[in-house]
Amino acid sequence: MNAFRILAGVAAMAATVCLFQGTGALAEDAAPDADVVGSASSASHKAPIKVDVVDYKRGEDGPGTLKMSGKAIPGLDLHIFVDGRPFALVKVPEGESTWSTEDEIQLDDAVHLVRVQQFDEKTQMPAATAMFRLKLTPPNPEDLAAPPPRPE
Repeated sequence: MNAFRILAGVAAMAATVCLFQGTGALAEDAAPDADVVGSASSASHKAPIKVDVVDYKRGEDGPGTLKMSGKAIPGLDLHIFVDGRPFALVKVPEGESTWSTEDEIQLDDAVHLVRVQQFDEKTQMPAATAMFRLKLTPPNPEDLAAPPPRPE
């Protein structure tokens, strides 16, 4: 039975993978001078994580500022990872689905994997996942064709 739960969790995660192409999607909350602006969401309406705003502004002499906001399952903590490393833990209040976070992070011109995830409190299995790639320069066709890397 545990093997079935693990397999179901992996299948759910694979089904909710999204690709962020890094071009042109504008959002009202984005800074007008942002280096990257876009959006992403989980593929399943049953696992509703939406990332409505992704906004990265390069720093002058150090790390830049990454802002994200969206909607998620009310009452569950939202874990955000950039390249497999924790970036933010956001409390999504009961009765509300909107969330936002902003923090400094150093990003280079490589392709970065962003994973936004919530876990079921009882089973500790993923309840919702959205994944996308973030690149500060326009993507090349090889980047768009390649499957996203597996989460760590």
